[in-house]
Amino acid sequence: MGLFPSVLGKFRGDPPPMENMVGKSPEPEPELPPDMLSSIFALLEVPDLVRAGSVCSSWRSVYTALRSQLLKHKQRQTPCLLYHTSESAGENAACLYSLAEKRAYKLTLPDPPIRSRYLIGSSHGWLITSDERSELHLVNPITGEQIVLPSVITLEQVKPVFDDEGSVHKYELWEPRYTALAEFLGHEPSVYALDELRDYLYLKAYLFPDPQTESYIVVLIHNPEYQISFAQGQGTVGGPFCHQVGTIKNASTRMVYCMQ
Repeated sequence: MGLFPSVLGKFRGDPPPMENMVGKSPEPEPELPPDMLSSIFALLEVPDLVRAGSVCSSWRSVYTALRSQLLKHKQRQTPCLLYHTSESAGENAACLYSLAEKRAYKLTLPDPPIRSRYLIGSSHGWLITSDERSELHLVNPITGEQIVLPSVITLEQVKPVFDDEGSVHKYELWEPRYTALAEFLGHEPSVYALDELRDYLYLKAYLFPDPQTESYIVVLIHNPEYQISFAQGQGTVGGPFCHQVGTIKNASTRMVYCMQ
């Protein structure tokens, strides 16, 4: 890892001649203030940032505090390629290829297995994924942190179907949405298995973190009819998807317009 010589030069001069070191106890290296370390770390490429966190305990604490904030790391990163490894590596293993370093890193991500998930979107270093129950998760492939997003059944078009034991085993998808009137009029929903709903429901998702409040907003574009839903949370706690907005799609330009 290379830190900036202009910064380090203010705190550490050239090393003394070797002969002057004989018989003397080494003096402790001066430490940078945590706020300055944080400013420096925030400008590093991710591989260098991870390495910096392993130098010593004080650097580790600054690194840990920095990575816990969704948008505190300010450096625009060189794009990386995330891909599955061979099946023998395990269901939770993935590889991240760094274009900046021209090398691959093996990652171990938390459950549900990354191999079985669908990627719905990626923003600010986080992946937005859908598991085999069509539930959404935010996962940071570098730190391994994960946030469970509100359940798919909080979308007003989705209703759970329970089996005899009271467990959800299918989903109903209502178009445009479920209402008592729609059910009374005999409108029939589409029924999907747990792992099939995501194939039709999800189109794209985006993450918008707020570093001042350490909260985030997830914007989900989904069927039917290119609906837009929002979920807001802080830390690992989030509310249901709500505030749905209707849309109109222009087939010739492929532009989607929101209708409030």
